[in-house]
Amino acid sequence: MPKLIVMTDMATTRQVALREPETTVGRASTNDIVIDHEQVSRFHAVLITEGTRVTIKDLNSRNGVQVNGVKVASQALSHGDTLSIGSSQMRFLGGDQEITAVEALRLMTTPGLLVDLDRRAEAPDTVPLAR
Repeated sequence: MPKLIVMTDMATTRQVALREPETTVGRASTNDIVIDHEQVSRFHAVLITEGTRVTIKDLNSRNGVQVNGVKVASQALSHGDTLSIGSSQMRFLGGDQEITAVEALRLMTTPGLLVDLDRRAEAPDTVPLAR
């Protein structure tokens, strides 16, 4: 199931599974993902999930949405994309891989770590015995 890792400051991350057809992001408490920051509009963006495809759409916010550093009005997301809304950073994970809270924090703060986690997910569960 697709998910977002949301980092609202340098030490706090959370994982949000994108189970619903729409997941709203904004400052208002009625949003699915609440980001309490002055640069975030009350109703800032929506993530639209259709199967494994997820699109982020800016809801005419004042400060916009960035995907991989580029301001977008609407953008289909790819595994590993980085989103910026206000001062919050998010990382989109397109697969079913489960990661721990420590891995989520490292993923948000360590360049290149996503590749290592993807390789771990593809590795076999057993280790060959030495001869």
